[in-house]
Amino acid sequence: MNNTFFLLILLGYVAVLAIIGFFTSRGGSNASFFNANKNANWLLVSFGMIGASLSGVTFISVPGWTSSSGLTYMPMVFGFFLGYIVIATVLLPVYYRYNVISIYSFLGAKLGKESYQVGSLFFLLSRIVGASARLYLVTMVVQILICDALGIPFYLTALILLALIALYSASGGIATIVITDTLQTALMLLAAGLAFYYVGKAVVNPGQSFGSFLTSHPDWYFIETGTSKAWWKQILGGAAIAVAMTGLDQDMMQKNLTVKKLIDAQKNMLLLGCSLLVVNLLFLSLGIMLSEYAEIQGITATGDKLFATVANSEGLPVALSVLFFLGLLAAAFSSADSALTSLTTAFCIDFLNLSQNGSTKTRNAVYAVFMGIVLMVMVVIYSLEADSIISGLFTAAGYTYGPLLGLFVMALMTNRRLQGWWVLAVCIAAPILTYELSLWAPSVGYAIGFELLLYNGLFTFLGLLVISKPPRIT
Repeated sequence: MNNTFFLLILLGYVAVLAIIGFFTSRGGSNASFFNANKNANWLLVSFGMIGASLSGVTFISVPGWTSSSGLTYMPMVFGFFLGYIVIATVLLPVYYRYNVISIYSFLGAKLGKESYQVGSLFFLLSRIVGASARLYLVTMVVQILICDALGIPFYLTALILLALIALYSASGGIATIVITDTLQTALMLLAAGLAFYYVGKAVVNPGQSFGSFLTSHPDWYFIETGTSKAWWKQILGGAAIAVAMTGLDQDMMQKNLTVKKLIDAQKNMLLLGCSLLVVNLLFLSLGIMLSEYAEIQGITATGDKLFATVANSEGLPVALSVLFFLGLLAAAFSSADSALTSLTTAFCIDFLNLSQNGSTKTRNAVYAVFMGIVLMVMVVIYSLEADSIISGLFTAAGYTYGPLLGLFVMALMTNRRLQGWWVLAVCIAAPILTYELSLWAPSVGYAIGFELLLYNGLFTFLGLLVISKPPRIT
């Protein structure tokens, strides 16, 4: 297909989202932008969160993971599930009891103002990096399929995509995203399912089932030992990443907090965990099919470029190219729109103290500023020319979410108070110590994997204990 056809698909897709945004944002206030007036259906939220959890990184990077690492990502996904249990049983009851809009206000109630704003600051940093990386992947595909032929440079492509996302989400915020995420998740799963079917038909021998083909393939293995991807490290790291990147993340929790009742939010989180086990196995199995197809057809693309190259190859139905592109757009938009909304929410509430009845002009200005910041980070990532981004993204999360993990453990497990900006010093020092530990560990035969987040959180917690004050006895 030519670039004009892909452009029409993009514009048509955004038009549908804009119509949804128009109806969901009418009479919209800060209250509907921040928490949808706590009136969302939990099943709708849970299904939509599948797309937000997967994002463009999963859609693009996870299938490309299998050629070098098999299915060793699955122990991490199981760790995600354990982390979601912790979120449902420990964190959500706290958020509902304190009736928070920004989850970092809980830190303020337990530890003090400085901890509150430092926690929010590290969320802003983490989400900016994560959202930029996720949107970058999709922008690259749009660049290749549409904009290169039109002579449009990457930075302008990124700006156009951000503007299109703002078109439908800037006014309605989370009230709009709960609805659009449902559509986008459906498109993403449909694209992955049909890609699995079409590519599978091309590589699986007649008379052999898809299941037997996969389980007999050399890449069908789940366990590595003696490396940074050892199964127990994957599980521990996955659990910690789920707690930090979902339970301590305003982006993901903002969706949960649109549900009125705690029990429904808990059901949402547990259903999400079960769903992601199945969905990630589908994406990894698809990766095996894609690698096999690429080898048969002499396609040299690997890593993040594998899925896009195979989906748009001449040997497969045109419908697969269309669905791949729609699924990719859905994956990117579902993470980018909610990221911009959560960044805006956190900054407006945590730093500007903007009320639910406050100025929408201020909120819109903050939204625009974060669009600009995400654009700049995407351009920086583009200049790095990384082949696969998922491993680097989780490593970066280990450094930026570690201080959040330490702060929340402090708030949940102690009654001590933190005063002054020593809190910020500890939260900066902990990632530095963690990085030094990662450099030293191989000298004693230990390679740190994604459990790096746990070490970072532990260093933060210990540092906070040192500078904390016991509660006053009255």
